[in-house]
Amino acid sequence: MSTSTVKRRNKDLQDAKVILILLVLVVAIAVVSSAVTTRAEHSPEILRAVTHDDPFDARDEQRVRFAAEHGVANPAALVAAVQHSHMADLLISVAIEESRGDPVAVGLAGEKGAWQVIASHWGSVPEDIHGQATQAERIIRSHLKSTKGDKKEALARYNGGEAPAGESYRYAERILKRVHFLQVATN
Repeated sequence: MSTSTVKRRNKDLQDAKVILILLVLVVAIAVVSSAVTTRAEHSPEILRAVTHDDPFDARDEQRVRFAAEHGVANPAALVAAVQHSHMADLLISVAIEESRGDPVAVGLAGEKGAWQVIASHWGSVPEDIHGQATQAERIIRSHLKSTKGDKKEALARYNGGEAPAGESYRYAERILKRVHFLQVATN
């Protein structure tokens, strides 16, 4: 075997070792990433630390518990999305009613996100829950302004449009009742 053949084989072996090491690193990173993601999905504390820099106060912790008790899969993310809003309890209550706080939910009429917004009426729905919360707050504020602060009428319009039917008023009553229970739980 010639010297150049031996050198080429040694180079090929070195290249194969480097590729193998890189492959092992990629697999290790994927395994660690999967473990962290799985743990974050099941641990509100970890998810909160990852998704939001501001610490939760006692009221926010109560909101997280309330949302969890009402079937929200990721209550810490929902509460973090509305944490700084003056309408936090209302927004949480609407999200629970609309989608159980699921930011990827899609309704039968094409409503999207945790607050089930129809894009053709209110613009494209953000993919992240923080953007969705901001959009929902803007919509509800718009309805509150047009109804001169009448929460029941504003929520009925949020659900049923400008001329809501009876079911939309029952929807509004459920939301307001949930807001009341949430406020009692957080005080």
